[in-house]
Amino acid sequence: MVFSSSECIIWLTVFTTEFVAIVTVNLLAIILFIKNRNLRTRSMYLVISLTVADMLVGVLSVGYVQFDFLQGCRLIKLNLSREVDFSLSRFSFFFPFVSLTNIAVISLERFHATFRPFRHRLIKSWVYLVAITAVWVFPLIVSVIWWVEVLSLIGYHLYIIGSYCLLCLIVTFVSYTSILFKFRFGAHPQRHCASLLRQRKLTVTLFITTLVSLLLWLPCNIYILVAWSLNSLSFKELFDLEYSLRFLFYANSLVNPILYTIRMPDFKKALLSLFRRHQRENVAIPLNHY
Repeated sequence: MVFSSSECIIWLTVFTTEFVAIVTVNLLAIILFIKNRNLRTRSMYLVISLTVADMLVGVLSVGYVQFDFLQGCRLIKLNLSREVDFSLSRFSFFFPFVSLTNIAVISLERFHATFRPFRHRLIKSWVYLVAITAVWVFPLIVSVIWWVEVLSLIGYHLYIIGSYCLLCLIVTFVSYTSILFKFRFGAHPQRHCASLLRQRKLTVTLFITTLVSLLLWLPCNIYILVAWSLNSLSFKELFDLEYSLRFLFYANSLVNPILYTIRMPDFKKALLSLFRRHQRENVAIPLNHY
């Protein structure tokens, strides 16, 4: 793909800005999780895993798009074989798949916390570690199957990806629909039950972040399913549409830490504390003159 200089500058600026924003906010969130023990509760383990995946989406997935533009605009020259370039392209989708899987597993964890609150409090830490392992292993398996299937030219790769993404969507939708039904028509926790109220507030926060993420993620996946029917569009129109949707798709990795800051008092407090500490360290200490 070869574009005019102005088009190259616009697209590179857009994705570079997104790259910096995603990496910065998620790296900052990871630092907060590391520095503040009260943020590392069992219910937040999957959120931490999601934050790591979102940061890697910025580093590797958005980074690959930048690399693709640099090659297409002839700003760099690398003689990569078709197989290597194809493998890098497929690998760039791995971390978004991890992020989507993480969202689905978080919805299951919130489902269990809502409908079995007392049993949920007894869950051991190793169960969360197993869940996190599954969150990373299943997308890897799907990505490898996708990679092998496309190289073999069988032609079912869209069905593989579509089925996996649809499964994650169904799990997320059913889980949160059930939770909302429970909140609307179920028995409400007593005011003095602070633990149940905290879990409920966390569930609402994670529901909001999930909803925003899926709204950003869904257009790109609809495009994948209907791309075969868009033959009337020119190459330029298809390219602009695809990369505009990919920008939205990757942007879901940006919104989570922002919403955590807005919705979670402990996260906001830890963030403000980190900046205040940094400001104090940068204040020049006057020397005593004798």
